Amino acid sequence: MKRTQAQVDIAIVGGGIGGLATAALLNEAGRSVVVLEKSPRFGGRGGTQSEAGYQFNLGPHALYRTGAGMRVLDKLGVNVPGGVPSASGGFAVRAGKTHTLPGGFISLLTTDLLGVAGKLETARLLATLPRVDASDFESMTLADWLRGNVRDAVAAELIGALIRLSTYANAPELLSAGAALRQLQMALDGNVKYLDGGWQSMVDQLCEKASQGGGEIRCGVRVGAVSAAGDGSWRIDVHDSDAITATAVVLALPPAAAGSVLQGQAAETLLAWTKDFVPVRAACLDIGLKTLPKSRNLFALGIDAPLYLSVHSSVARLAEDGKMVVHAAKYLAAGEKYDAAAVERELEALMDLIQPGWREFVEHRRFLPDMTVAATVVAATAGGTSGRPSPTVSGAEGLFLVGDWVGDEGMLADASFASAETVAARIGERFRANRAAA
Repeated sequence: MKRTQAQVDIAIVGGGIGGLATAALLNEAGRSVVVLEKSPRFGGRGGTQSEAGYQFNLGPHALYRTGAGMRVLDKLGVNVPGGVPSASGGFAVRAGKTHTLPGGFISLLTTDLLGVAGKLETARLLATLPRVDASDFESMTLADWLRGNVRDAVAAELIGALIRLSTYANAPELLSAGAALRQLQMALDGNVKYLDGGWQSMVDQLCEKASQGGGEIRCGVRVGAVSAAGDGSWRIDVHDSDAITATAVVLALPPAAAGSVLQGQAAETLLAWTKDFVPVRAACLDIGLKTLPKSRNLFALGIDAPLYLSVHSSVARLAEDGKMVVHAAKYLAAGEKYDAAAVERELEALMDLIQPGWREFVEHRRFLPDMTVAATVVAATAGGTSGRPSPTVSGAEGLFLVGDWVGDEGMLADASFASAETVAARIGERFRANRAAA
């Protein structure tokens, strides 16, 4: 039986945050769009699971308040209520002991984490950081920048820990200092937001925006191949369904998945771009507690070890009244092989330190031993974010890329949103040019 072909303006392969944002932006411009997602639900790593009355993101998620994500969400009219965690009152954990985490001038003066020299150097660094031109350090590794700019050993650990917190990356010998400093500048300037209901609340609104104006979103759809049709259009072969022909196609996928469906010379170009990628990874322990043993102990950051703990439900609605959602994580070193059980015990020990007696109140827990946080470390060898693949693929007219590994703006979800915004704008320009030429 001969298969038919459906015709659309734009086909988007991948229904994560980047794909949905792209579809929503294009729908606003009046384009016919179809989103194809292989999973049974949309959102990708931005999805939220409900367990025993608790809303769990896939590990700790935070939306930067001054990043590209908020810019695009505001443009789309997507409302993301939530709360902003306090910059003060947290713990710095070093050598297995807790110290006041410097979150402001007073806490920096009073903490016993640093000596006098370290406090003075940290104060100077944090005061001058907003004026630093991060673009001067794109091709320098974070490790080299720290060695050249921070003399006090503990102060260097602290700055490194703050950068690890804001980038999720534990790769100082690979990470671009420029990208890292820019991310820290944004974190210190605007902080982050934990979302009520988890990130699913944002995903659901993006789905609604993506399906407005005739937009179509399909779950459980496996794309077999994406190939140039020879007439300037693109063919998307779909398992157990009709093929789709589109004037433009957007691959909103991780790099390996994009490479597996893309055919022809464009696939070779993509492979050349992504062959040296090193994923950003974390091990996450997500816990639902009936109550907190220590109600004021809401945040902890490892200084000499890549550890994190935060009570997200302290500022966002993620559980029934009185119940608490805690996320603990270990930022895994680039390429690190490790014993998952040992890492889980390490995170439990962190909970023991910050929330002693917590096991008595556990109603649900989940350990995610190897979560991919982002497709790749923003590498100094590539020149920072400017060295990431372009949203447009040279020699492949009408093919576009979206993701946290694409484009020259932002990291993590902000990169996905920024590349979605760029792609939507370029597709709009292409359609206007074609209409003018007709």
